[in-house]
Amino acid sequence: MKKRLFIWMILLVLILSGCAKNEGMYVEPAQLTQEEEEIAELLGLNTEHRIFDFVLDDTVQTVSVHVYELENGGWSQISGGGGLDFSDCTSGRIALGFDRIASGVRIALQSDKNKSITSYKTETEEESLGRATTVLHDRTEVVYDQEIPLVLQIETAKNEIRSYDVSYFNSPEEYEKAGYEHVYAITILFSQEALS
Repeated sequence: MKKRLFIWMILLVLILSGCAKNEGMYVEPAQLTQEEEEIAELLGLNTEHRIFDFVLDDTVQTVSVHVYELENGGWSQISGGGGLDFSDCTSGRIALGFDRIASGVRIALQSDKNKSITSYKTETEEESLGRATTVLHDRTEVVYDQEIPLVLQIETAKNEIRSYDVSYFNSPEEYEKAGYEHVYAITILFSQEALS
């Protein structure tokens, strides 16, 4: 009986330690407080799935956000790339503000020690195209120096638009097959490399 109880205790410890490891480093849609929701509503902000929380370890040095357009089967950078010093920060939040990514994006990064807000706007004409936007909706593991897609947006004159999960950022050929005129992506990247 004691032996069986001992084995069950060992199994329980292993299961619980496995669950703790799963917490790790991640980015996920933010869970806003009621007060945050009310402030956003008061300001007329669309917060639905465009604010993300992230948790890192203490070896993080920089964070950078990239905005891309799909061109000739590959991602061409529109904006971003300059890293923000995030050393000594182990958690934070990112908020993305946009309607059409082609017209511009506002990016706000916040941690307990840093805040950064950047934006860009373009003079592109408003095209009468259909639009489909997909955002990260699940917790996603952070791997250093590996881009994590947060948003994908398709603009097309086609009558039907197939919505793709953000993981399709790594399969741009799927968009080429569909023949969409414009496809955009916003990604975040965490690195252990310090700013030069």
